[in-house]
Amino acid sequence: MAPIPAGTLRYTFSILGLLCASGLLRGVWSATMEEIDDLVQGPLWNQTSIMISGGELSGRIPPELGDLTNLTSLDLSYNNLSGPIPPELGRLTQLTELSLSSNRLSGPIPPELGDLTGLTNLSLSYNRLSGPIPPELGDLNALTSLSLSFNELSGHIPVELGRLSNLTLLYLFSNNLSGPIPAALGRLSKLTSLDLYNNSLSGNIPPELGSLSNLTFLYLPINRLSGNIPPEIGRLSNLNHLYLSINPLSGTIPPELGSLSNLTFLFLASNNLSGSIPAELGHLTRLTNLSLSNNSLSGSIPSAFGNLSNLTFLDLSYNDLSGPIPAELGSLTRPTLLDLSYNDLSGPIPAELGSLARLALLDLSYNNLSGPIPSELGSLTGLTQLYLTSNELSGIIPHELGRLSNLISLFLYFNSLSGTIPPELGSLSNLTLLHLSNNRLSGLIPA
Repeated sequence: MAPIPAGTLRYTFSILGLLCASGLLRGVWSATMEEIDDLVQGPLWNQTSIMISGGELSGRIPPELGDLTNLTSLDLSYNNLSGPIPPELGRLTQLTELSLSSNRLSGPIPPELGDLTGLTNLSLSYNRLSGPIPPELGDLNALTSLSLSFNELSGHIPVELGRLSNLTLLYLFSNNLSGPIPAALGRLSKLTSLDLYNNSLSGNIPPELGSLSNLTFLYLPINRLSGNIPPEIGRLSNLNHLYLSINPLSGTIPPELGSLSNLTFLFLASNNLSGSIPAELGHLTRLTNLSLSNNSLSGSIPSAFGNLSNLTFLDLSYNDLSGPIPAELGSLTRPTLLDLSYNDLSGPIPAELGSLARLALLDLSYNNLSGPIPSELGSLTGLTQLYLTSNELSGIIPHELGRLSNLISLFLYFNSLSGTIPPELGSLSNLTLLHLSNNRLSGLIPA
């Protein structure tokens, strides 16, 4: 079958351009009903794949596409298509892939899409779709990937989605979804990624999620989830990423999380968590990023954190932690950020922190730390930001800080430092912010 001449189509079509994977159709499609029918009954009839991703298509999706019943793949993603999704697409019963993501589509998701029982991939993300998620999508038994993210969907997550026994990816993030997370999602035994970020979901995290033995990615931040973190989450032995930040979760951090031996990211920041930090978290030797900031955690920092040999990011700021900074943190070789600010930590700054050779940011401000600033901090040659503000530090400012050639910010104000300002600080050519006020310094300001 010869390609349709582009010039012929360009004359009559102006809304939707379809470019079949075979190269059959070239041009722009916005025909009249009769012209579309001629194409459907003629050159498009036997097409099994229409893929135009990343073009500049605009206008509405013609409902006549629903007559191309031999289609197995329809990909119109990354265009400027607008208007509703035609319910007629529910007639494409041979379809295994439907991707309409990254357009400007609006209106509801047609429940007729639930008739596409052979569908393995449904992607409608990054549009302006509104209304509820149709429970009929729970009939898509072959579905392995469902992405409805970045829309304006509202209402509850249908419990019927728990019937999608082949589902591996479920992305519903950045919508207006409310209500509880259905416990039925715990039946999705093949699920590897569950992303419900940035909705208005409420209620408890279902302990049934602990049955998702293949889950590697659990992302629930920026919701209204409350109650305790279920200890059953500790059974997710394949989990790599656990994000529960920015919720009103309460209670303690379950020590069972220390069993997540494959975990690399643990973010529990900005909740209402209390109690001590479980020492069991020190068993997470693959952990690279740990954020427990902005909670009400108390007690000491576990010395077992010195075992987190892959850790690059540690943020425990804005809590009620007390006691000394564990010297064991100095045995870590990879941290680039260490933020322990806004706590009630006391005792000296461990000289061992001078061994954190990759550190770029060290923030120990707003604590009750005492004693001198260790000269060993002058070994942190990659440091760009050093904040020791509002402590009870005494003694002199070590001249070794003049070795920190990459330093941009140095905040030492509100302490009891004495002596002169080291002239070596004048050689810090990258330094733009220097705050030394409210100390007991004397002498001249170095040139």
